[in-house]
Amino acid sequence: MTFRGSVFLCIVAALLGAGLVEAQSDGYAFTGINFNFTNPGARARGIGGAFVAIADDSTAALANPAGLAYLDREISLEWIRDEEEFPVGQLTHGGVETVISNTGFSKIPNEDPFRIGATSSSSRLNYGAFLLPLIKNRLTLALSYGVLAELESQFEARDSVVCVSVDGVASMPDAGEACTLSFVDPDGGPVPVQHFGQNVRYSMKTEVVSAALGYRLGDQWSIGLEVGLGMTEFNGLAEIERSSAALEDRVEASTGDDDDLLYTIGVLYRADYWGFGLSWRSASRYRIDNALLDPSGELVDDATPFDGELTVPERAAVGVAFYPSDSWVIAAEITQIPYSDVLSRMRPFSGIEAGADIEYQIEDVTELHLGAEYTRFTGKRGWSLRGGWWRDTTHLPYVDEPYTDARNDVDDRARAVQSVVRAKFEEDIDHFTLGIGLSSGVVRVDAAVDWTESSGTDFLVSGVFYF
Repeated sequence: MTFRGSVFLCIVAALLGAGLVEAQSDGYAFTGINFNFTNPGARARGIGGAFVAIADDSTAALANPAGLAYLDREISLEWIRDEEEFPVGQLTHGGVETVISNTGFSKIPNEDPFRIGATSSSSRLNYGAFLLPLIKNRLTLALSYGVLAELESQFEARDSVVCVSVDGVASMPDAGEACTLSFVDPDGGPVPVQHFGQNVRYSMKTEVVSAALGYRLGDQWSIGLEVGLGMTEFNGLAEIERSSAALEDRVEASTGDDDDLLYTIGVLYRADYWGFGLSWRSASRYRIDNALLDPSGELVDDATPFDGELTVPERAAVGVAFYPSDSWVIAAEITQIPYSDVLSRMRPFSGIEAGADIEYQIEDVTELHLGAEYTRFTGKRGWSLRGGWWRDTTHLPYVDEPYTDARNDVDDRARAVQSVVRAKFEEDIDHFTLGIGLSSGVVRVDAAVDWTESSGTDFLVSGVFYF
């Protein structure tokens, strides 16, 4: 080896040892997921989910148990085909090329920064209930099973690079734009930080088994209480390929199978031409165990498994319903969901990010629901047409950590890189719904479709047997 080559390798080794050429990772499976926890109900979905002030079928047990007080004996079942599409929580360059020359060390992104998409699809029994009046038209008991969320998907986000400028500002360069650390003047130029890509696979299901009571206080007012056992299973694997930095690959594993009590309280007012409803469902929390593994599935020697917590957030809803005639009902609802609670007690796996006290955040969401239903009866037979709209907002986990000098401070650099790669992303999602219902007096069948341009389509079918 020539003297010049030896000097070149020594410079590279010194820079790597000094931490100026870095690589970071954080493949936590949770950080790519747009969590949604929705109430079941084909009829409710057909009118845009504006149901808290109507609450006149068995799904009131979860939506507003006060409505149970008006219901008679019934058995109901619901099936759903759930198609989800959502953006992933981190930006990627789709891969990074490393170029080492006599004058510098460069990271060159393959593409402009972009957000990949992921999909999830499932078909399942979504809801089942048995209703029994204990005091007719006064007190009704409901025993029910419902699914609040089910996701199963995978996505791959390839490597990216964050360029930290001389003045300590971090950014993601565009395609082909080299971020070069100079060997001649390493303190006078930017620092490229490679963010490892990840291949993530995960599945999650949250179910509720509950008992609820609805009680009429008088002709117009009723109250209700539901107590349920929430059960959540979660399995997530994030495979981090680090060979481009001459490091061993890592697997970040998160698993959970836990249960917790939750409850819903509701109030309903019904007059001749309008109604008012409100409900509040408590949060439920589930333990998630996390471990850092090597490619063979063994624990990494210097990594300690830690536990976290997945929270199904509380849900508060208030709504009104108008009955301009015997055939029409028009309803509106506002629902507040503090998704910021979902990832409480979660921290990064990587020692770099954990040492910088990086925390994930999720924005709270206010959903707006609006819908209408038209019903015609001939004797005991009837049919209904429904339509609605509701608006959700993306609530992806993101990082927004303050930093002052990402160029020279390692912790600040970690905060800066994660804040850029996992930048906050918000987008309104408009759902348009249609539904139909047929009733024979003994059996009722409802169907609904919930369509969005950007986040998938749900199909729901339910059947009710009155006895």
